Amino acid sequence: MTGRNELCPCGSGKRYKHCHGAEGVAASIGPSALHLAALAAHQAWSLTRADALYRQALAQDPADVESLHMLGMVQFERRRYAEALEHLWDAAERTRWTDAVLRQNMGLLLAKLLAPDANARQEALVAAYVERRRALRALPVAAGRVSVVLTVRDQAATVARAIASVAAQTHADLELVVVDDGSTDASAAIAERALQGLPFPARLLRRTRRGAAQAANAGAASATGRYVAFLNAGAAFAPDRIERMVAALAREAPLWGFSQVTAAEASATAGLPKGTRMRPRDFLAHDPASFTLLERDVMGPPENLFADRDFFLRLGGYPTVPPDYGWAFAQRAALDVEPVPVAAMLYVAGAGSHTAGPPDGAAARTARVNRALAGAAAAVNEFCPQYPGNRDVLLRAELKAGRGDRLPVEMLRELAVRWRARVPPSALPPTAAATVPAATRQAKAALVVLGMYRSGTSAFARALNLCGAALPDRVAAAKLGLNPKGFWETEAVTDLDVRFMEVLGGDWNRAAFEPPEQGAVVDQFLESAGDVLASEYRDASLILIKDPRICVLARLWDRALRARGYRPAYVVVVRHPLEVAGSIETQGDMPVAEGLALWLNYMRRVEAFVDAGVADAIHVGYPELLADWRGVVRRVAARLDLPLDADARAAEVDRFLEPGMRTHEAVDADLEAQVDGPTAAAIRALYGRMLTRCERDAAPAPR
Repeated sequence: MTGRNELCPCGSGKRYKHCHGAEGVAASIGPSALHLAALAAHQAWSLTRADALYRQALAQDPADVESLHMLGMVQFERRRYAEALEHLWDAAERTRWTDAVLRQNMGLLLAKLLAPDANARQEALVAAYVERRRALRALPVAAGRVSVVLTVRDQAATVARAIASVAAQTHADLELVVVDDGSTDASAAIAERALQGLPFPARLLRRTRRGAAQAANAGAASATGRYVAFLNAGAAFAPDRIERMVAALAREAPLWGFSQVTAAEASATAGLPKGTRMRPRDFLAHDPASFTLLERDVMGPPENLFADRDFFLRLGGYPTVPPDYGWAFAQRAALDVEPVPVAAMLYVAGAGSHTAGPPDGAAARTARVNRALAGAAAAVNEFCPQYPGNRDVLLRAELKAGRGDRLPVEMLRELAVRWRARVPPSALPPTAAATVPAATRQAKAALVVLGMYRSGTSAFARALNLCGAALPDRVAAAKLGLNPKGFWETEAVTDLDVRFMEVLGGDWNRAAFEPPEQGAVVDQFLESAGDVLASEYRDASLILIKDPRICVLARLWDRALRARGYRPAYVVVVRHPLEVAGSIETQGDMPVAEGLALWLNYMRRVEAFVDAGVADAIHVGYPELLADWRGVVRRVAARLDLPLDADARAAEVDRFLEPGMRTHEAVDADLEAQVDGPTAAAIRALYGRMLTRCERDAAPAPR
């Protein structure tokens, strides 16, 4: 019998007591020898052998639910989604949907089935969000006074400084309403003195203590400005806060938003405290701001709010019950109007202030998400997760993240029922990925974009796609703040590369290993790659493949492509390594020095692959594409002998490629400030060789 602290034999990776030994979970008598052998093959990524062994285990014991469950997961990994759904459905029904791991896995499968519809909606959502942001910036600022509501309660030591930060604002049309919430110290008297002689209307309201939320609401109700901004007496404004918020949010249509926050140093005694940026990845994230607000409190201090005053009051102001009343208001406001986050550190939180902290717990988060998925709140903001049209986007994100066990069972089951009725097409039969006979080879070509993350590979991929290189329908959806114009990566290719690197103990940012040339895992990779090529690209004569991980896996992909009858040809995208590393750092993934080391690792692999001479390749700089994409495409077509047409959809390429897509620029001299010694020398040398190759490949192809 399995000990409660031992790993569960189902292969989930969890301890038995947290998996099949948990209360309410159907416990198996114990895995059979066949099941254990199948599980070992599965974990070794020998999917064909695991498939056969799980089937043998089921033939021996038809009641072996775990073998049925795991057989479904083998089919999932082999992209045979219809069969996987039937196996997982059968296992779930037999266990009455009580197995949390099984529900997680069912969710992963349903996420794949939801992908086309969810991705299409996400693409439309991102495009609309970007257009809204552009349109707001183009609209004239709607003039109107800004009322600053400053709440104070027993903050005699800091209230004068808070008022001084309002007086120091670069925006002139202000009103200041200080609301004393029943202070028992000298706060009110100090505030009253500090209000004397201000160059704008200012007054003090005294109230019995009723809480910060009600104090803020009372101040907003008595204010006269068109817009309202809030401030706690323990905090301060950056001098240009109101000016920046007005520029971003003051429009005829009512808007609301917030800025980034800095944390005050407790030792600061004069002027505005020095600040440090807080949680940069969480602030903008890669979704509309309202999606992020469902996940966590990114507004931070409740007073970090700027809003149209009538809009604020129409929603009832801050709710007075929850302690995180700012976040509660933000979630309510997002149902009506998408917030405008201002990416600048303009609110200086005092010591001990509420700031954007860690998530409030899995249970609370799950409750919020499930309410959103159930449509419990009426939403008119087309960008928020509660909007009916966005349900699949939110649902797929939850399922893809492995949180299928947190959805209500009936919701998950109903989704499975719906997809079983749709009868999604099965993936290919086992013989589909067989090697193509030599006589039919070279009739097709595969254009592979090779380059480090953030090198411009997505821009190249889309331009080449529009000029004739085929991509399948199922590509990774665009993400705000990362690639709002899309990645143009085949999801199945990316999934395979991720899985293979995991098997080898690596990841996109841990690629110091050397992929093997032979062995069971290589055979599995080649088989799976053949399945992907056959099912995703069908019989297109010129296909496009792009995933930065292929820099590490190029030799294996080259073999897989040739086995399926493709002539591989490679476009190596070259961008200054410091621009690449800076872009990665902006995303919050790693510091610049680590990004430079990763660039060196990836591009060394590319150089070695190209130097092996196994296939045709051309090197092109990312700035060249933005400056003259027509010339670049024609050069690629000529040098690689590919039927690309730079004229057929030129208008679409022109709209897609914009100079602003290059958000980082660097020169060699900047490199010295980031790395030194052998690493710097190696980076400079490799980048120099890449530039030389770009110059060489820019010359007319020999006749």
